[in-house]
Amino acid sequence: MQTFMQTDRQKVAPHTLGVRVMVLTDQGDGRTCQRLVEYGSLVDATDDLHDAVATILRDRVGYDLFVMDCDAFGGIAGAEQAISALIAGDAKMRVMLVSREFDVPAYPLGRRTAVCLPEDVSDASFRIGFDHVLRDRAAVTMN
Repeated sequence: MQTFMQTDRQKVAPHTLGVRVMVLTDQGDGRTCQRLVEYGSLVDATDDLHDAVATILRDRVGYDLFVMDCDAFGGIAGAEQAISALIAGDAKMRVMLVSREFDVPAYPLGRRTAVCLPEDVSDASFRIGFDHVLRDRAAVTMN
């Protein structure tokens, strides 16, 4: 597992500060992780489905977001397997799926539904998906 963090933060929406993200990807230094790091997220990346799910379920602090580059893990069927494992473990978290099987971005309104993005999604659409999936997350404040 790899952990990424960027120290020269860019201006981001208040609800996206301090986002902890578990990324399931076969490209730990790929575009998905780079985008998330650019947003100021703390990103843990792994290339093993069972490791990702186990890490999420045993984490005491809790991840805010699970992002999966689906194509290397069985596509949409693999994503369904990962989400089923998270639900079975009683994980309550936001999910973004990235796959070439998606034709267009989908930003559903349900809180327990995944944002689905095509593999070749633009930076702007990826950011919209990120903000959308975190729309109900409370801003982090320190006193």
